[in-house]
Amino acid sequence: MQAARLCADHSDLRTGGSRVKRLDWLFKAQEDALHAGDVADRDPVVMGVDRSTIAPVTRIALFAAPATDHDLADHPERAARVPAILAALAADPWTSGLPYLSPKPATPEQLLRVHTSEHLDFLERALAQAPAYIDHAPTYITTGSLDAARLAAGAACTLVDALLDDRLDAGFALVRPPGHHATPDHAMGFCLFNNVAVAAEQARARGARRVMIVDFDVHHGNGTQDAFADNPDVLFVSTHEEGIYPLTGAVDEIGAGTMCNIPLPAGAGPAAFERISDEILAPLASRFAPDLLLVSAGYDAHWADPLANLQMTVPGYQRLSARLRQIAHDSCNRKVGFVLEGGYDLEALSAGVVASLYGLQAKPSPAPDPYGPAPRREPEIDSVLAQVRRLQRL
Repeated sequence: MQAARLCADHSDLRTGGSRVKRLDWLFKAQEDALHAGDVADRDPVVMGVDRSTIAPVTRIALFAAPATDHDLADHPERAARVPAILAALAADPWTSGLPYLSPKPATPEQLLRVHTSEHLDFLERALAQAPAYIDHAPTYITTGSLDAARLAAGAACTLVDALLDDRLDAGFALVRPPGHHATPDHAMGFCLFNNVAVAAEQARARGARRVMIVDFDVHHGNGTQDAFADNPDVLFVSTHEEGIYPLTGAVDEIGAGTMCNIPLPAGAGPAAFERISDEILAPLASRFAPDLLLVSAGYDAHWADPLANLQMTVPGYQRLSARLRQIAHDSCNRKVGFVLEGGYDLEALSAGVVASLYGLQAKPSPAPDPYGPAPRREPEIDSVLAQVRRLQRL
């Protein structure tokens, strides 16, 4: 497929075919996980986390918006991403039983709480020239992209509604296109609408006084930061690799005092995220006392992902999600919603989502891991955390 570029240079780019990796490893791994569970059930400390301290989720559901019509061959943000996740979930003996709830497309009113009318008009005009690139990331648009983006943002809002209506304790919106790079007035970084920002504003419109957003994608959530930098009622915390796209998220970018950026050196991994959870996220949540925790869940921090250089692992995502669930239980009205962002190695992405759901439920056994531990030793992050604590007055 050819795509016209709706950018400053108006040049054309030609792309070729794409391949979907097989997920055969999961069918063997599920048997291994079952055997591991026989042992782990007798051990109160699993995956390095004391199970007795983790509040399990009793009501959890999924919201799927695969966006198969939003696709560009050979692009990393491609239509195979969510189907790969769904296949992994179906293959796992526990996640295969999780219920799916039907998402609704976002309304213009919901989108306009975050985005400008000029941005919505631009996307409508771009649709007439689809397929096209609309920024230099490159972010693309096809004839099905706008409907897909509305459904992605709407799925995040539907998740929020279910949490606030007390129908769920936790949920995961498995959506694309992703959203955290989209600013109020621009699409960028593969993102058309900012799904988690729209969801946060949906919560506030429903009566939530404060919302906390944690973004563990490898790239800084610049769009979410732009949406809430001056808003004292939304706490935004981003962990991301320092010095890569979009070149924002410095530690001293604190906005009105409710922005917390934690730029990490290349090679940081599970140990870094555990320290961040305990030393930064938990005390911030306790002090802010939000009514809801939303998570921009990107899996491109995994060491196998082709777009960056952090060293997160599948067990690391399981532990991180367990800690986020506990933070929600202790400080965020017991409600947590995950919204999918990046993740471009299909196996690492799929396994990371399965692991996150294991963590949310405090499952005793380790989630299937197709890759194993990271290949390199993690760097120290003492100086970064010291700066964050000083700026955030922790």
